[in-house]
Amino acid sequence: MSQMDFENRHKLREHDFAALDDFHFQYAPVGFKFFNTKSEVDNLGLERLSERMTWCQMLRRAQGGEAFYATAENHTCEPGIFLTGHGPLTPLAASGRIGPAFDIYADERANRRIYEHLSLLAEGSTFATGFAPVGRLTFDPDVLIIGCDNMDQGERLLRATQWDTGDVISSRITYVIGCNWLFTHPYVTGEINVVWTGICHGMTGYELHPPGLPIVALPWHHIDRVLRTIREMPAKLPAHTEEREEAHRRGGERLGVEGII
Repeated sequence: MSQMDFENRHKLREHDFAALDDFHFQYAPVGFKFFNTKSEVDNLGLERLSERMTWCQMLRRAQGGEAFYATAENHTCEPGIFLTGHGPLTPLAASGRIGPAFDIYADERANRRIYEHLSLLAEGSTFATGFAPVGRLTFDPDVLIIGCDNMDQGERLLRATQWDTGDVISSRITYVIGCNWLFTHPYVTGEINVVWTGICHGMTGYELHPPGLPIVALPWHHIDRVLRTIREMPAKLPAHTEEREEAHRRGGERLGVEGII
């Protein structure tokens, strides 16, 4: 009978990240993880982030090639505290008072409603969050976050998420606290999610990415499947190339019909 390797349960497992190489992403795909205690971070070769910043800025830092872990003291934005489980959701935030004060929402009732849609980890349950581009991963990611820099990449990646399942391609976001939809939402729900740049308040305000591009968050149990489907499926559908007429003819021939598409 096999036994669980408890001591090494957070260390990087084998994943075919090389399947992403020919996308030539400008923003490195990033592995992200929640750590419950300091002992889980020890021996992973990660250094603590030396600066204070927002959670979305941490993602951009990792997309630029840095590997690190961040604790509550590194966060400058409240969602990075209460979403992660570093600390409580304060009455000031939960009441919806922040949005109107910063011209983001018309009034408190609108701002307050968003908290019904967020995924909050239990207060005190998280010691740190880890970030690393896939080429520097030492831990097994809870979420693989892939930022596309053009829609050729975006179409191919999103097609891969449903190539073998037929699942709906889903994008769930709120105008503020976009970090929820990249980090805690996929982690808690297990659902693949797409966040579009240029919409969410913080990421747009900090000018982290050009607008109109998909950032795809893959929970851990989808990572290997999507990497495999990237290998299996055509990088570009023949019907989306100069071979369109031949692709349509071939498809019709396979079905014994004409003019079905």
